[in-house]
Amino acid sequence: MANSLELKRIVMVKAIVTEAFKDNLIKELERAVGNIDGQVNQMEAQSKNYLEDLKKKGLMQKAAAFKHQFDEERGRQAAAKSDLLMKIEEAKRLQIGSEFVQGPLEGPVDVSVGDNLYKKVGGAEIIVKDGIIQEIRGI
Repeated sequence: MANSLELKRIVMVKAIVTEAFKDNLIKELERAVGNIDGQVNQMEAQSKNYLEDLKKKGLMQKAAAFKHQFDEERGRQAAAKSDLLMKIEEAKRLQIGSEFVQGPLEGPVDVSVGDNLYKKVGGAEIIVKDGIIQEIRGI
């Protein structure tokens, strides 16, 4: 019977906010907004042609169903853009020196008989400043 085992655990990455971090975060979010705008414009152009084609062929029911589907997708894209714009405003308000949660990473951890499982698999964090690890917490 084995006395140890390797498990996966979630490690949260947090960044110390610097001017460079804020600038990069805002640029990344603005680029994502631009991508959504580009997708919506392309989608609108393609769907307009497709709708006209369906109407010319007399497929009104299919055209109505497609328009409904298109409107739903446009609504989803608008919601995603709105969310990104809100995140841009939040990023602009970030305080220099504060911690910003960038997201989770998955990493291995060895557990052995007698270990506290909750301490081993929970609560680990990596703190970075401009991409450089400053601190590792909870290991």
